Amino acid sequence: MSFALVQLNGTSPGNSLPLDVNAPPVTLGRDPARDFPIDDHMCSRLHCRLWFDGNCWRVEDCASRNGTYLNSRKIDQEVLQPGDAIRIGDRLFVFIQQGEEVSGSGWQPALLESTTFVARVPDSEQKDAVVGQLKGKGSPDSIRNAAILCRLAGELHEKDSIESMLTTVVKALKAGTKADAIVIWLTGIDGRLRRYGAKPAGTHEVPSPLASLAMDQQEALLVEQPGKEDDSMESTVVDQAPGSAICVPIPQRTSCRGAIEVLRNSLVEPLKQSNLELCIAVARQAGLALENLEHRERLEQANVQLRSEVSGTNRIIGESPAITRLLELVSRVAPTESTVLVSGESGTGKELVTRMIHDSSLRSTGPYVAVNCAAFNEALLESELFGHEKGAFTGAAKQHLGQFERAHRGTIFLDEIGEMSLNCQAKLLRILEGHPFERLGGTDRIQTDVRIIAATHRTLPDLITDGRFRDDLYFRLRVIELQIPPLRDRGDDILLLAGNFLQHFHKKTGRGPVRLSAAAADALMQHSWPGNVRELRNAIERAAVLGFDQEVQPDDLGLRLSTSPIASSQAQSPASATNAPQPPQAAGTNLADAELRHIKAVLAQCGGNKSQACKLLGIGRGTLYKKLKEIEERGL
Repeated sequence: MSFALVQLNGTSPGNSLPLDVNAPPVTLGRDPARDFPIDDHMCSRLHCRLWFDGNCWRVEDCASRNGTYLNSRKIDQEVLQPGDAIRIGDRLFVFIQQGEEVSGSGWQPALLESTTFVARVPDSEQKDAVVGQLKGKGSPDSIRNAAILCRLAGELHEKDSIESMLTTVVKALKAGTKADAIVIWLTGIDGRLRRYGAKPAGTHEVPSPLASLAMDQQEALLVEQPGKEDDSMESTVVDQAPGSAICVPIPQRTSCRGAIEVLRNSLVEPLKQSNLELCIAVARQAGLALENLEHRERLEQANVQLRSEVSGTNRIIGESPAITRLLELVSRVAPTESTVLVSGESGTGKELVTRMIHDSSLRSTGPYVAVNCAAFNEALLESELFGHEKGAFTGAAKQHLGQFERAHRGTIFLDEIGEMSLNCQAKLLRILEGHPFERLGGTDRIQTDVRIIAATHRTLPDLITDGRFRDDLYFRLRVIELQIPPLRDRGDDILLLAGNFLQHFHKKTGRGPVRLSAAAADALMQHSWPGNVRELRNAIERAAVLGFDQEVQPDDLGLRLSTSPIASSQAQSPASATNAPQPPQAAGTNLADAELRHIKAVLAQCGGNKSQACKLLGIGRGTLYKKLKEIEERGL
């Protein structure tokens, strides 16, 4: 397989430089001694170089004065793929693969030398062309074009997918230009051009040099290319250079979304100026419609997130030492780009921690995408994460973007990572190592900029031992590990959380209890909370709905009679009953005083350790504090 670098504009369009994998790096610059000299005053004497690293071709800027751009992005070093456009100063080059059939428009880089640029309309003049078409005055062509544009505006407004929008655009352009072929190129998240629609089997897709030129220069092009007329040409692919072509960029408010090529093989009736103006107007409508659709999708996603935040708190509540340490770690981890593994029992708030990391990171303005790996089987999870092409499997009626693409420049949260299949684990590992991925049934290599945060309630080393989880993936994910403590180890945070949930549900319903009774607080502190914070929230919601008094009563909570594991075991253990300190038998003491003296004795036996005393007594810390206050007041 051989590659070449082809110049698209300047004094020598179509000039080609073959690239040899065994040769030294190829240098480009203003110095005539370079492998590819560039006659541009904005180009440095040594501007950039291309070399083969044993696996792929790379381009690297050589500390140039004005920078090197790949697909309109300024780069230091980047991997090259066929069709990539490299801009140096005002000169544009395309990296192509030689020796393969190329799908696309038929306008090959080598043909540019004989191409006639009939019209070049810069971006500043394209609005005037649109206004002229919409007025519909003058020639019958202008009147027909105005009708097409008005109809197109209404149809695009009704579309809810990129595929349906572009199909409508192609239909409008065919009606207005009588073209033999129409090709639409869209930029992916990596800035590379990809053709809309299917391509012939066995072909290698390389973006048209006209598309790269039109996008980079922000010009609408009307060109003619001498060639043999062939009216039998297929409507989807042009197998040879057409007689005439139009290529217009698809503008958006702050960027260029892609380009549209309109091709006609006839030499007798070439494309003309009125066709160019129609294409400009259609492209501007398409760019606006695509931008609005993408904006609507982002708003819908943000709305879902806001609803989640409103329905519950989106922050960790607690003052226990364990939570304080966790929040400190979150504040240190969030501003970094490190991969994070969050572990903890179900219901402890792993997604809340993940969301806090995202909201406090440099990616906070980007998307936040959460995927529950346990909710999909292997095939569906792979499609959900990496996407699929139309026809990739039964039921794949259209192209589906994976969550990694949707999370570009944001954060993806992979919940229950321990349930992921080994096959998906292998693909995830490649992404963590910086490699691109492909959609199911696709050949396009997709590169995303995503921060990965994973979570699990399982013990991953045990899964590794059982052969159900890759050890190399585990070490990649576990750059930073955050352990979320279970609710039973958070002490008075239980009451703090309960009070917060109670306020939330009272505001939401406008009725029900507003505070906890002492008995309810004791019940909460004695419960083992196997479902952790999620179980506590559900218990408080139940109390808020069913409670009649101003205070929550124990029966309102619907808790089982289980207490903490330690308290339960001690209550059932004869030894513990024998060793527990006995209340002093003093004459004339009532039962209340005996209870208080017993609590005081247990606390003394524990050396003042209130947590240990609560466990021995089988009571909550809130109850203990209340009893200690009574002891002080009575002078016992």
